[in-house]
Amino acid sequence: MPIVYRRLQQGDGYAYRCIHLESLKNFPDNFGTLYEDQVKVPILLFETFIETVSMDNFMIGAFVENELVGIAGFRREERPKTRHRGEIVQVFVRPEFHGQKIGETLVRKAVDAAFLLPGIDSLELSAVADNSAARGLYEKIGFETYGIRSGYFKSSRNYSDQRFMQLSKEKYLNGDPA
Repeated sequence: MPIVYRRLQQGDGYAYRCIHLESLKNFPDNFGTLYEDQVKVPILLFETFIETVSMDNFMIGAFVENELVGIAGFRREERPKTRHRGEIVQVFVRPEFHGQKIGETLVRKAVDAAFLLPGIDSLELSAVADNSAARGLYEKIGFETYGIRSGYFKSSRNYSDQRFMQLSKEKYLNGDPA
């Protein structure tokens, strides 16, 4: 089955909402947002970005037979002194599609699109510190850890540490990453 990667566009908002809520419901320890809160929100922030075709905030999707099976988003900083930075967010691939490098391709496409935006020269992301698969993926692309914050998230069961990573446009374009 061929996999089609593209920026989500008008009309894709509902498919995005479904896969995003699925990620929160089925993998609550990997995200800082709670399913129980997001399911109540009538229009999610990225639904708005998708439907209004925001250039500075976007979601890349992986489609198999027109079904959205994975996502990776980008959100640009809004303040004038931080607009040179952005964040890769909401990376998720449905488990039945793991092992096909969909996550890596999604993140690379999000990074490529972000660095094409005028003025963007640095990207950040974060992941639960003990998520070795996410860490390996992000390091393969060239992201480097700049900090780990202990007890960043708290659930009813436990605390989770969060790993913060960054990637400069210069490093990415000069071929340091794999």
